[in-house]
Amino acid sequence: MSAAADVVAIKAELAALGTADRAVAEKAYLKSERIHFGTAVPDVRAVAKRWLRSRPDLGHDALLEWCRAGRDEPVHECHMVVVELLVLRPKLIGPADLPWLEQLIRDSRTWALVDPIAGTVVSRLAAAEPATLEVLDRWVTDPDFWVRRSAVLGLRAVLRDGREADRFFAYADRLLPESEFFIRKVLGWVARELGALQPVEVSAWLRRNLAGMNGVTLREAVKPLPDGAEIVEAWKRGGHGTRRNKVG
Repeated sequence: MSAAADVVAIKAELAALGTADRAVAEKAYLKSERIHFGTAVPDVRAVAKRWLRSRPDLGHDALLEWCRAGRDEPVHECHMVVVELLVLRPKLIGPADLPWLEQLIRDSRTWALVDPIAGTVVSRLAAAEPATLEVLDRWVTDPDFWVRRSAVLGLRAVLRDGREADRFFAYADRLLPESEFFIRKVLGWVARELGALQPVEVSAWLRRNLAGMNGVTLREAVKPLPDGAEIVEAWKRGGHGTRRNKVG
């Protein structure tokens, strides 16, 4: 069966598993322009896993052929299956696929797709292939905020390995002035993860940047820090506890 015909079959399966009420709710929640079937995430993952089990000898080219065909569908759940396949077969993805992954991020336009692509697929690649970090250095200056968000998420695995904290802080210094919610949120999330491993360093970064800090980033970043409450109080004393930036 060709990739295009295979995608048609998968699409029919996803449609049968969806509900109209969920489709309406998810489309509104994600502010999506795509068609939604309302298929629950566990069901989407089960479809992806069944497809992979039926292809034990799946190689790189066949995977990418299916993913390209799935991406061409205007259906959100088809894009979800593409992401699941990439997450489930990380060893089939290499540095040569980064331009395609970048385009996939640009086309995705929602955290529901961007975050696993960048935070899992690209992140694993960055941990295994140091040259990927040079791509992330370019992404962090990209005009598209989803690509900038992906640069930060792409550091997750190397940070868990105890590497590249200075690179994260450099990215964070650059992005902190932004008002875009999805940038502010990702800085907080990744700082929180790093703070669980390197609390002294994250605390120092927060204290250095209190004057320019926002509540969205701060609220996440302080969670694992022993001095988190003290940092929040210092931020409030500096006159930053406004309604817009309120920590709570």
